[in-house]
Amino acid sequence: MIGTHQLITEDTFNIASRLKNIDSTYFLVFNHKTRKFEVHSREQRGNSLCLILPFSTLDERTLIHVKKTRSENRKQFLIEMEKENEKIEKEKIEKVAKNAEKETERAFRLI
Repeated sequence: MIGTHQLITEDTFNIASRLKNIDSTYFLVFNHKTRKFEVHSREQRGNSLCLILPFSTLDERTLIHVKKTRSENRKQFLIEMEKENEKIEKEKIEKVAKNAEKETERAFRLI
C-alpha cells in the first residue's frame, strides 16, 4: 500500500490483468480515502490517474466503462452523454410541468 492507495494485482474476475489487454500501461488501485477503484497509466506524465470507477466492485462493467471512456472513443462517449443529459432534462421538465398542472387544478378547486 502506498499512502492511501493499494495496488490491485489480483481480484476475483481478473479485472486487474484484463485491463492490460485494453492497454498494457494500465494498473488498478483502490483509494482507501475515497473508497473508490481507480485506473492509472504508467505512461501518463505527472498524474497517472486515468479514471475513477463508478462501481463499488470489480466486474465486467469495469472493463466496459474503461473501453468506453478511452480517448479514441471520446466522440461517441460525448454523444451518448449528451443524449443521456437531454433525456434527463426532458424528464425534469415533464415532471415540473406535471406538478404545475396538479397545483393549478388544486388552486382552482379551492376558488
